[in-house]
Amino acid sequence: MIRRYTESVNTRFEVGIVKLLDEALTHEYCVDNEFNRSDLVRHLVRIGLKNFESNQPRSVKFNENI
Repeated sequence: MIRRYTESVNTRFEVGIVKLLDEALTHEYCVDNEFNRSDLVRHLVRIGLKNFESNQPRSVKFNENI
C-alpha cells in the first residue's frame, strides 16, 4: 500500500491569476527549483499561511487544530 502525504484540493483560478502563475514559473527561483504550477501554488499557499499566522494577534491560535 502506498501512503499519501498530500490531500487533493481542486481550486479554480481566474484566467488572470493563471497567467500570473505561468509568468512566475519563468522566473529564476521557479526554474532553479523545477516548480510546476501545482508546486508553485503549494509554495505560495504555505508562505501565505505562515504570513497570515505571524500577523495574527498573539491571543489567536491559528494552527491549534493542525
